[in-house]
Amino acid sequence: MPTSSIILPEELGVTIEQIFHPVNPEAVPEIAAVLAWLAKNDPDVLGAVAEVDRGLIWATLELSPLDRLHQAIQIGLDLEEMAENLRKQRAAEQAA
Repeated sequence: MPTSSIILPEELGVTIEQIFHPVNPEAVPEIAAVLAWLAKNDPDVLGAVAEVDRGLIWATLELSPLDRLHQAIQIGLDLEEMAENLRKQRAAEQAA
């Protein structure tokens, strides 16, 4: 995994700290209780998640633009498939 730091163009007007920060529980109330529990009982998990996020960004930046485009398209197709499966599952549950 690369260990180089991420450099942001000044014109973005944000800092690394503004991008990589703990999740605000108010922004995602559905997981607020889980975040509070992790912060109290296992804060290393929150740090590990942030590190994985950084690692995924670094790995993606190492790809060529064409490979990144291919990856983005594949993710989009995967999300469409997951959404369709969820719709089918909900329809089956409502029919039962």
